[in-house]
Order: sequence, then C-alpha cells, then structure tokens
Amino acid sequence: MVITLVTDQFWQNNHGTSISAQRFYNGLVKLGHTVRVVSIDESNNSIYSLKERYFGKTITKIINSQGFQFAKFDKEILKKAITGADIVHVYLPFKLEQKTIQLCREMNVPFSAAFHLAPENITSTLYLNKSKLVNGCLWSSFKNKVYRYAKHIHTPSLMIAKQLEKHKYNCNMHVISNGYNDIFKVQESVRPEEYKDKFLITFIGRFSREKRHDLIIKAVNASKYRDKIQLVFGGKGPTKKHIMKTAKKLPNYPVFSFFTREQLVSLFNYADLYIHPADIEVEGMSCIEAIACGCPALVGDSPKSATPQFTVHEKSLFKHGDYKDLAEKIDWWIEHPEELKAERKAVEQHAHKFTIEKSMPFYIEMFEQAIKDWDKDFDCKKKGLKPNIINNYK
Repeated sequence: MVITLVTDQFWQNNHGTSISAQRFYNGLVKLGHTVRVVSIDESNNSIYSLKERYFGKTITKIINSQGFQFAKFDKEILKKAITGADIVHVYLPFKLEQKTIQLCREMNVPFSAAFHLAPENITSTLYLNKSKLVNGCLWSSFKNKVYRYAKHIHTPSLMIAKQLEKHKYNCNMHVISNGYNDIFKVQESVRPEEYKDKFLITFIGRFSREKRHDLIIKAVNASKYRDKIQLVFGGKGPTKKHIMKTAKKLPNYPVFSFFTREQLVSLFNYADLYIHPADIEVEGMSCIEAIACGCPALVGDSPKSATPQFTVHEKSLFKHGDYKDLAEKIDWWIEHPEELKAERKAVEQHAHKFTIEKSMPFYIEMFEQAIKDWDKDFDCKKKGLKPNIINNYK
C-alpha cells in the first residue's frame, strides 16, 4: 500500500505522538509499504515538509514550552502527498488534520484517524481539567471538526475507546497499542555505584500538571523508607523548575535528566520500581517500556488513564491522587523483596502482547477496512452508525 501519515510533529523525539508515529512508520516500511510523511520538517527529511504555524511570539513560546508545534497547512504539498495514496492517516484534531480531511473528501481518497490526545491533556495545562463544560466543548469540537468524518479511528487503549463511545463518536474504534520498540528488553545492566544501597524509583514523562510528579514526591516524603529511596525523573516540560524546587524537601534529591533510548533501557533494568501517577493518559508508552525491561510498575487508578492495564499485581495499583496510599504501596514493595523479584518476570511476560510487531497486523487490518468502507460523504452525525469498539486485546 501507499500510506500517507499526517501529523503536526514527526521528526522530533520529545513528544509521545511523534515517537509513536516514527515507530509506526518504521513498522510499515519494514513490511514493504510505501509511506509518505507530512509534518513540520526543518531538516528537510521529506519532500512533504511543512512550516511551523506561527501565533505570535508569546503564544508560540507557550505552545513550544509544552513540547509542541502546530504545522501550517500547505494545500499543494498535501495534494502531492495524497495523490496516489491508498489511504491517508491523520494523528491529531488540529488545523492541519482538519484541512487534510477536507482535501481527502474532495479528492475521494480514503482516510482514517487516530485519537492520541484527550481534551484533558490540553485543559490540565490551563487549570481547567476539572471543568465539565470546557472539556465537553473540546470533546464536541474534536468530533465536529475531525472525527465525525472518520468511519475508522485508532484508539491506543480500551479506556480511550470507551471515552469516545461515551461522547457519541459513532464510528469503528480500533483498540491497538502504539507498541514498544524491541530495544526495550531485559538485559544485564550495572547499577551506578551511587545508587548501590538505594531503593531506586523512576518515572519518565513530560513535566506537566497532569503527569503528577508532585504526587510521587509527597509519597516518598511520607514513606517509612524516605532516607533509602532515590528518585530518577526523565523528561522535559513546563513544570520542571517547579518540581525541582518541590523536591528539595526530600532527603535524597532526585535525578533530573533527559535520557536516550539506550539509557532508558539500562535505567529500567536496574531500577527497583516504576511509578506512573498521571491523571490523564491515553496509553502510557514509558510504562510499557519499563515493564518490557522487567521493571514493576506502580500505577494510579485514574478513570481517565489507560496505564492500569500494564499492571498484574493487586499491590501495583494505588488510589488516584492519594499520596498516602501511594506511600503505603511503595513501603509494601520495599518490605517484600521476593515478591518484587517475582514481579519483574511477570510484568516482562505481560508486556509481550504490546510489541510493535504484534500491533502492525491490527493497523493493516484497520486500513484495509477503512479502504473497503470508504464513503467520502460519511458523517457520523448524519449516517447513524452505532459506536463499535474493536478490541484486539480481549
């Protein structure tokens, strides 16, 4: 097949959606498909390069501080990328994707869409994540401008598929993990000497309000073993300075860094525990990568987070937003080293179902169905299609 991928960011490695798109691209090419990428491309990696959309110095700076860029739609480039494609796949609900869908309908070229960004990911930054009115408006806006025209939508988790169903996205929702790279695996890894006598806890995620780094710091400070625990945080983001300041209350100051994939593999292999406390998570790739390396995960049970699916032990879930319960769970794992050792093998085995290789056939099946069912006049608000969740992980 000739497949055109359209997303605001692709070539950058600081954004979960772009990293997932890169992995998907490599998987498609490996299977022999021709893949065109339409995205912001300052290094001219592709003939379908777009420029960044500019909103003025101040607003653009705020957007960039979140690790994001919006692409500027270019009709001629998009027409070139779409012409001759068997299917077009759009990643996000923004202007680039909206215009691309309009063009696909005009040119009668099949497309599918992916749902990688929940409205709460946006409103959390604005301190409005608890506003039902604002979040509801965004859910409606995403549907009205993009997803109403897609018969087939990729959802990285069952949780987000059910959210789409709840908000009356009347389409076929394909639950397919973004899949992790096979570089993430159990291997011999030497723990640095400075961590030799510490219980090492890590969390990899963008420094933003909804990721809840603050919860981990509070929990460790409340732990019976606070003097023994060493935190390692990886990532970038707007709340990093605030988190670094908050962490000064801990007896062992956390490590703050941005890790390469190879460094992450090593870290996950020698870390004792991975904590994922996020309020909102469409899937949680860093958590999959951690368990793939045999690092047990302790996850918050937020109803808007898909990450609990990567746990297999009853002590691996803590009450969402409750640092005291998180502290108790941390203490339990420290006090039960044999169970922790056994859990390393259990989570590694559990991770196998989420490899990118196992995801690829599901993606291809979704594309084939989208091509077969293509109707350029489809509109889920008018056609009356019932929500249909296709769960590939029953």
